[in-house]
Amino acid sequence: MPRHGSFAADGVPRDATFRPLGGEISSLHWACNVRSRSPDSAGIFCVIGLDSYLRRFQCLRVNRRAGSFSPHKPCMLLAVMELAEAGVLSENRILFAPPLMERYRALFDLVRSERDHPNPYFPFFHLRAERFWHLRALPGREDVLAAMKTARSVADIEQNIAYAFLDEQLYRLLLDPVAREVLRNELVGFWFPAERAQLLALLQREGALGRYERRLRGLTEGQYVREPAEPDVEKVRSTAFRRTVLEAYDYRCAASGWRIILPDGQVMAEAAHLIPFAASADDDPRNGIALAPSYHWALDRNLIAPGPDLRWHVSKVLDPRLRDNVALLDLDGTDILLPQNARCRPREDALQYRLEHLRDR
Repeated sequence: MPRHGSFAADGVPRDATFRPLGGEISSLHWACNVRSRSPDSAGIFCVIGLDSYLRRFQCLRVNRRAGSFSPHKPCMLLAVMELAEAGVLSENRILFAPPLMERYRALFDLVRSERDHPNPYFPFFHLRAERFWHLRALPGREDVLAAMKTARSVADIEQNIAYAFLDEQLYRLLLDPVAREVLRNELVGFWFPAERAQLLALLQREGALGRYERRLRGLTEGQYVREPAEPDVEKVRSTAFRRTVLEAYDYRCAASGWRIILPDGQVMAEAAHLIPFAASADDDPRNGIALAPSYHWALDRNLIAPGPDLRWHVSKVLDPRLRDNVALLDLDGTDILLPQNARCRPREDALQYRLEHLRDR
């Protein structure tokens, strides 16, 4: 949907109004002061910093044509906020990777005009002009990044940039649920008033996903995460499970080793339950494994099984005389390609379940 408005030469909308601290922000002001209990502590600076970033979010430098603007930068910032909601931003590092791309694309598709193309490498690179978004070069690529004026492909990002990071103060604000909500509402209301209701509905669903993701991540870290009860909406549950499992396996199939990621962030690998959800209601990421679609199909039909010995086992029902079965038969006895983080590796009881259910006829 096109977005229209009048813009000054510096990229600031002519009708921009900088709202003083108060109103919607007062809840954060109250929260910060309750936590700080001191007028000269970090609570006051938290509110002052929030007001500063609210103003800067209103003044994003965006491309303009025929009275409309490109939605790339606001969508990228909203996607980063959703990463914070899901507990992905445990460090001040924003990776150009599927978790960011998936969220960015969903937001972008909702507000785009017919002339807009997602091109996530554009906002990831050009947000550095806002001075609160910074880029860290890959080792040995510092001079190349310093000389870059734009990014024209995914390769420009992946070959030169390790990650983006935020001003430390903004990063801390995004970790605060109240501040994050204020900043999110500002981006939506200021840049996308016509799509506000649709965006807020999408962000509400994404918020439910994020909270469930945070809960699942807590399981792998041995933590009890105080979040709402499991959502009974299947899409929320299954999407959160998929995201956490695939991230643990770095989007690589644990059987074939295939790791295919398209420029828009879509990946080949799927998340499979070891003990089926229908039998266990268990979305613990350690009850999951990343598999390419054909291997996922074979697992669900008990033709292959990862065992407690951390090796693959293959059903005897597959006839070795048939060339069509070679890809699965060659898997027998090979190592499972496990997550680097040992805390995310499959539980022994889940592996034992699969081995016990391997077809014998």
